[in-house]
Amino acid sequence: MGVGRKSSGTVLAYDPAERWTARAWALLAYLVVLAAVAGIVLFALRYQPLSAANFASESVAQSDSKMVRVGYENGGTFSFGFLVVNDGPLPVKVQGIQITGQSELLVTVGLETAPKRDAGSLAQGDPSLDKFLPFTLAGSDRRWIVVRTRFGNCGRFAAGALETYTRFKVTYSVLGLTKHAWVPLPKDIGVDSPPDYACPSRVA
Repeated sequence: MGVGRKSSGTVLAYDPAERWTARAWALLAYLVVLAAVAGIVLFALRYQPLSAANFASESVAQSDSKMVRVGYENGGTFSFGFLVVNDGPLPVKVQGIQITGQSELLVTVGLETAPKRDAGSLAQGDPSLDKFLPFTLAGSDRRWIVVRTRFGNCGRFAAGALETYTRFKVTYSVLGLTKHAWVPLPKDIGVDSPPDYACPSRVA
């Protein structure tokens, strides 16, 4: 006696409509993920939460609410400071700050940081000051930056010319991206180029 297997007779039918619907949902899910990633990247590229506040400096002859005007002193120095503020909710790592170049009337010779004090008026060697190293600002956090400069390059400028510093360049990283931004100083700094007799390097 033979044993036979009885077929159920069930056959899965091919439904093109269901297959295209599944593909459409998969494509939609892919586009949603892609849009979310693109949104995060665009946000990170545009995100710039840094600002500056609370300017302080050495005593100068001319100063008002908008500008500190500094007279050039051959061989002299000038120090000032300000708060760098993270106005956003995300942590930001400040990697570098640039105020002046090597061919300007003010030449940066050093940067320092301080946690809370009116640091721009502090002398070098003050125990509350630290050498500038990359640091992280949490959301709504702030830190004093102290800038040490010397006067130089007067031979490149005409007597009486005014060079004005209105902003600084900050390099920072957020959400894994390294970025650069120009941030306005809390107060402009104006430096007057000296007369010929006070600039030995100037050629008449």
